[in-house]
Amino acid sequence: MNCMNCGAFLVDKDLDYCPKCGCNVLIQKKVDYLSRQYYNRGLEKASVRDLSGAIDCLKQSLIYNKHNIQARNLLGLVYFETGEVVAALSEWVISKNLQPSRNLASEYINKLQANSNKLEAINETIRKYNDALNLCREGHEDMAAIRLKKILIQNPKLIKGYHLLALVQMKAGEYNKARKTLRKAARIDKTNTTTLRFLREIDEQTGVSTRLERQNKRNRKAVDSSENDMAIQIPQYKEKGRIPLFFTLVAGFCAGLLAFYLLAVPAIRQGIYREANQQIMKYSDAVSSQS
Repeated sequence: MNCMNCGAFLVDKDLDYCPKCGCNVLIQKKVDYLSRQYYNRGLEKASVRDLSGAIDCLKQSLIYNKHNIQARNLLGLVYFETGEVVAALSEWVISKNLQPSRNLASEYINKLQANSNKLEAINETIRKYNDALNLCREGHEDMAAIRLKKILIQNPKLIKGYHLLALVQMKAGEYNKARKTLRKAARIDKTNTTTLRFLREIDEQTGVSTRLERQNKRNRKAVDSSENDMAIQIPQYKEKGRIPLFFTLVAGFCAGLLAFYLLAVPAIRQGIYREANQQIMKYSDAVSSQS
């Protein structure tokens, strides 16, 4: 960790001040520790495919320290695993700009560039997904379902694609098909709130509870791609710290407000994805009001 005042590397972790400029770095150290703790939680959640939980933790980690390269790179990996390739690439590009050398983000970017045709195909599925969403709005659910099935063959990680297809199937009364579709989404992210909400609706309509598959050990160890040439493994280590978690939470409560001003994070606005997810929810509400 470097002093936020003069940039000097803080060698002695026990010192509460910078040996070069004398600046008090106690709060900075507490904030940095909080960032690493949230990164650890995000890493644990990603390893058991709680990807929604991982995203929340990693975003929180970056709020405390936007220079936490491990957290940013892992956030990119989790985005990639949910089919959000543009979001993943954004995180890795920012990471590389913050730390140009000895950064795994360079490897991830190179892997994507080496598969430019695959990347273009994935981007094309995003455009086709938006077309399918428009078809649903216009009442052409049958055509939308056909397109969504093709999209998910090309981009089998696109969670919102499964959500929209499940909604179309639910509207048509095909609850068993919708349940099967949502199970595929749950294999990618087992705690996604939209997936669980739709499954609850299906359970209420059918009177049958949905049992989700347990993750096997292989899935627990890594967030891996279904395409071998695009496979990216999450790191297997944790950031270590000597401060107890209870003290961390107390310190975080006191330092949180100040940390917001000291370590402002540039907002990475995923407008396309946020708008698409909002549109899914609006379409879902419209379907519910018609039934």
